[in-house]
Amino acid sequence: MELGKIERPEAKDFKEKRKLYVVPTLPFEELAIRFNLDKAKIERFWGEVREKIDHFIATYGNTEVLYVEGMNDDEKAGIEFFERFGKESNHYRLIKSLLDRGAKLKGIEKENYLEMSKLLFEEYSKSFLPEIKKLHEDFFGKNIDFDGWRNYLVKKIQETQDEMSKSASAAIRETLGETGSGVLIITDGRPLEFPEGIDVFQVRPPAFDEIERVIREKT
Repeated sequence: MELGKIERPEAKDFKEKRKLYVVPTLPFEELAIRFNLDKAKIERFWGEVREKIDHFIATYGNTEVLYVEGMNDDEKAGIEFFERFGKESNHYRLIKSLLDRGAKLKGIEKENYLEMSKLLFEEYSKSFLPEIKKLHEDFFGKNIDFDGWRNYLVKKIQETQDEMSKSASAAIRETLGETGSGVLIITDGRPLEFPEGIDVFQVRPPAFDEIERVIREKT
């Protein structure tokens, strides 16, 4: 091979390997209400994601599993789980097209970690309210180390996220077939160590960066 020349791998080199198509995302539908986001951009994002995954399916074959963030690994759900996005949305159409092709929904969470993570984030957010700090000082005294309490919460959040990452990785490793492929739609930036022996394809169309920039400007 010539120096500086990169040979493009053939589709057959990947076809027999386990594959995971990872879609980093944000809760766009919820954020659209809060920040008055352009819904056309959100529709374009999900439309571009669908086009890319359709290309992978046409090249490497159907996906077997759709991994769902926020759903317990032992929870049963169907397409109705996604109807909140609206049946005419590209998000819903993407999910329905995968399920219609035979993909099965699979949660990646452990209920105890979900509940603990929610509790810790709520407690951390409340810790910045002057009213909460005053309540603590009224009960524990003025010398309470409130910064130390926040640091403890951050430490517990990180530990819980590490455990969630391990359990999610195990859920994928144990349910993706020997030569199967799956789709994982997951919050951008969430730590996750992907199992060994799986080819990971990141699906992040340009529309994502545009929406993220608008959110950053408005916050």
